[in-house]
Amino acid sequence: MHPLHQKRNLEASVSADRPPHPYTETAMSIVKSSAASDYQTVLAVEGMHCAACVRRVERALVSVDGVASASADFLSGRAIIELDGEAPNQTALAAAIERAGYRLGTPQSEAAEPQDRALAALIWRAATALALGWAMFVAMQINRWAELGWDRDLLFTLMFAVATPALAVAGWPIARQGLRLRAGANMDTLITLGAAAAWTYSVAATFSGGAFETAGAAREVFFDTALIIVGFVTLGRWLEARVKRRAASAVAGLLALRPERARVIRDGEELDLEADEVLVGDLLIARPGERIAVDGVVLGGISSVDEASLTGESAPVAKEAGTSVFAGTVNLDGALRYEARQVGAGTALARMAAAVERAQASKAPIQRLADRIAAVFVPAVIAVAALAFALWAAFGPEPAWTLGLLTAVAVLVVACPCALGLATPATIAAGAGRAAALGVLFRDAEALERAARVNTVVFDKTGTLTTGRHRVVAAQSHALTERDLIALTAAVESASEHPLAAAVVERARELELEIAPVDNFRALPGRGAVGRVGGREVAVGNLRMLQELGIKTAALPSARPDATALFVALDGEPVGAIWTADQLKAGAREAVASLQRIGVRVLMVTGDAEQVAQSVGAQAGVDEVVASALPEEKAGIIAGLQAQGAVVAMVGDGVNDAPALAQADAGLALRSGADLAVDAGDVTLMRDDPITAVQALALARATRRTIAQNLGFAFAYNLLLIPLAAGIGVPIFDAVGGVPGGLEWAFGESGAFEPIIAAIAMMLSSLSVLTNALRLQRWRPH
Repeated sequence: MHPLHQKRNLEASVSADRPPHPYTETAMSIVKSSAASDYQTVLAVEGMHCAACVRRVERALVSVDGVASASADFLSGRAIIELDGEAPNQTALAAAIERAGYRLGTPQSEAAEPQDRALAALIWRAATALALGWAMFVAMQINRWAELGWDRDLLFTLMFAVATPALAVAGWPIARQGLRLRAGANMDTLITLGAAAAWTYSVAATFSGGAFETAGAAREVFFDTALIIVGFVTLGRWLEARVKRRAASAVAGLLALRPERARVIRDGEELDLEADEVLVGDLLIARPGERIAVDGVVLGGISSVDEASLTGESAPVAKEAGTSVFAGTVNLDGALRYEARQVGAGTALARMAAAVERAQASKAPIQRLADRIAAVFVPAVIAVAALAFALWAAFGPEPAWTLGLLTAVAVLVVACPCALGLATPATIAAGAGRAAALGVLFRDAEALERAARVNTVVFDKTGTLTTGRHRVVAAQSHALTERDLIALTAAVESASEHPLAAAVVERARELELEIAPVDNFRALPGRGAVGRVGGREVAVGNLRMLQELGIKTAALPSARPDATALFVALDGEPVGAIWTADQLKAGAREAVASLQRIGVRVLMVTGDAEQVAQSVGAQAGVDEVVASALPEEKAGIIAGLQAQGAVVAMVGDGVNDAPALAQADAGLALRSGADLAVDAGDVTLMRDDPITAVQALALARATRRTIAQNLGFAFAYNLLLIPLAAGIGVPIFDAVGGVPGGLEWAFGESGAFEPIIAAIAMMLSSLSVLTNALRLQRWRPH
């Protein structure tokens, strides 16, 4: 099963033989799963235009055996399907979608050419309808104002002959979706009814003019209105489609980084192969300037690699034997030989693209409110339009039937469930795409929403706030110079694999000291090591080891609370000590301070001893430190904070952080850490820098603010303009002495909302929501 589709089910419980930490409310069992079904799949669906379309697609998919639930998004054109048990075949899913009036398509990120053709068709239909509609509108105004006296019957007949085929061509895609009433009404139904009402009234006025006087209706035609309505709606669809492509650009940009070719060595021969033909275990070559073809491990060569496409970090990363390289990154200045470890969909680049695509297509909990409203929105608007027509036709001023028709058309056209339906998915798509550019991957929209509510952050220490690598911080000897002490110790430690030994050897190399060979090396696990250097016996380790060797330790320097000591003895006599300490990451203090500035409570929870933990906490600026915590206790500590009402984010990188990451409201896992930690987290941080966690939470908050703004605008727009379109402005303007001169373009002389203005307002409402959402693509961390 693909890692992105697997279900999380991570358990952690507080150990029964240790007392709980102060933040732990109770010993508990934690189960956290990202899905209730066996696994998921993502389908591309063509033809969705509004929130009502989404409901139709979801109902159709859920009706298929094997589908547990479905979540569709018309902005991305995708549906996430939770599959329960045996997966249904593609034919069954396609048939269900087609019965609902839609069709399976190609993912936006892989369908540039078909999208180009579709965009060209949309703009052509929009331009045709708008050009003819405005031409008719101008012609009728000239005839009226200039009193040219054109023959009305001939003029109306000519307009019918031009408008009818134009409406059929430009409006058919809308009508085809709008008239599939068996699956339920949608946005296209409103537009179809509005345009059809205007066209039908106009046809009757053209060919049955005598009946209008009897009915109390004006003999006017609105062919221009029908064309302009269809034209603006189609123009809006074209603009929306362009915005969708921008929203999908994060995924398309990632996929574009995949190199098409790879240099592979097989049987001693260098081959130029398709990147998809590379197999795990293959030996590959990357020359300067070339992109890495697959994920792998460097076997030979020294170079630096630009990994900004994956991590958002602009500084090149040094590569040598033993280091990892990733598909899509750029080899800068040296040749590298590397072995393929992950290919195809298993590479970090492919998984990252899939994660972004999945996050953009998923639904945030707040969107459920919009979906519930959208389910009844269209029928409610049709009812309001019918009521407005009936009331104005029965009680309105003459020509009452004409006023009733224009009012009903304006209501149908001005109503915009699109703005309501776009408010959340457009913002999620933009936010997830921007996050990916910064090296932050949200598992889904729900994870993004939870991250926005975080008010408490718990950091792991080792590998998260600190580098996880010890460095020498001090050396002291009463018998040797500092350089000689480090050189002597490094000679013994060069044969050891212990992290503290590596710190001493690294310090010797920094000082350009000669590291002598060691004989008779012997490691004493948990204590230290001994060996002969230049014919002299050298012992390096803790106090316990020296005491076991019978070495007097009274003359040794005293211990330091913030570092680990390596005591050194030469020929059975103590000569000094070297202290090493884990180093704080460059961005750690800034990350903690940034969170505290915005009112977030920060804790550090670690398994290290109290003195070391307090020292690192003080360096990082963390006020609350919990030390000596076992992995399962970390989860219990987070549960205790949640019981106090906190919304908790856990930032960690190790296997021992997985239970805590799963328990937290938002688990932020460093990608440089263990795979289990990444799988347990809700958010993956591709950069090994704690400041990225701050950026993730800040971007999540910005996304939530934008969603609130968009939903607020969408609700306000519909609550204000639907009543205005229904004619509530007529009595209001009558009461104030008529329509003000500056508003006659929108309300005419009577105060009734003009259908053409309604079409423009409807288009602008959707574009306003989309434009506000796309601001997130330019979001910058402060």
